[in-house]
Amino acid sequence: MIPPSTKDLMGVAHSKYAVVVAVARRARMLSEESKNNENYRLSTVVTTALEEIMNGKITIPENEDSQAKED
Repeated sequence: MIPPSTKDLMGVAHSKYAVVVAVARRARMLSEESKNNENYRLSTVVTTALEEIMNGKITIPENEDSQAKED
């Protein structure tokens, strides 16, 4: 995957910070789900989380106190 530009990320959320937090939270969830998988790699779950957010599977709420929600 080619990393998305900052311009693309700003189209998904109101701030870069919100995108980073949402990606980290989703990556943590994916990591917990696949921790027993022998092919587990941290870079893979972060990439997957970023792809899900860029594709609209995970939405980032405007309220910073809320967590990212899965559609």
